[in-house]
Amino acid sequence: MSRLRYVLLAVVVLFLAGMVVPFITRGRVNSDRVGCQAHLRDLGLMGVRHASTPGQPMPVRPREELPPGTFPNPTLAPDQRMSWYVYTLNVLDQGVPNAAPKAKPRRAGALADVLPRFDPTASWDAETVADLRNYRLTTAICPAQVREFTPGSPVLSNYIALGGLGLDTPKLAIDETGPNAGAYRYDGPTPDARIRDGLEHTAQIAETNVELGPWLRGGPTTLRGLDVAAEPYLGPGRPFGGCHPGGAYVAMADGSVQFVKETVHSPVFRAMFTIAGGPDERNFDAP
Repeated sequence: MSRLRYVLLAVVVLFLAGMVVPFITRGRVNSDRVGCQAHLRDLGLMGVRHASTPGQPMPVRPREELPPGTFPNPTLAPDQRMSWYVYTLNVLDQGVPNAAPKAKPRRAGALADVLPRFDPTASWDAETVADLRNYRLTTAICPAQVREFTPGSPVLSNYIALGGLGLDTPKLAIDETGPNAGAYRYDGPTPDARIRDGLEHTAQIAETNVELGPWLRGGPTTLRGLDVAAEPYLGPGRPFGGCHPGGAYVAMADGSVQFVKETVHSPVFRAMFTIAGGPDERNFDAP
């Protein structure tokens, strides 16, 4: 009889475990998705629209342009400059200027301690910005990606600014890229007026889990064009996605966040990458 009780108890435990574990897993997946969307909104809705240099005042109203894809330094190659993330640090630290009095914006903890030492003339790997380079900017990290962080080492990012069609497109000025132009390029801003297909239909930042690099580093680490031959574009091991099952979150130029399924038609995804996309671009979930 005693043995039978143990067997029954074991069956009950296994049954409950079979119910609880999937429930916990679903809860974690949902939490990661919500956190990822929040990070992309913080970057694409607040950060780049209140672009400013650390130590300088933020614009009172959102800018009507997207900032350059690297922090300007004509003496350095793009991959030696600091990235576009630099422009978002003030608002991530302080919140949006003139926000509603009762609003409680998320603020990046301890960022205020390292921003006063920002050196606008430095390369991303210069000693003068070591504290910033090694700062764990959680807004740059997809919550679904659990990684160990080594103190004193550069912190990686999952969120990449989009530079149009072609791996070399971000190197070109906006007038040189023609229909392949994307939301960002290494040199120069992108005025809203140049985004002819509408801000809500143009992708500006997407998540990836391949070829990750430091969030502070400019160049392909944080700004990439789309390799049009690398189909399929979304999923584990593909150019974008791989952080969440079934697709990837993308911040549009109006600050909204869309979940783009891995089944999206390639022409639709390519159109999203340009500032003059196409009418089919709106069908993100095409089978």
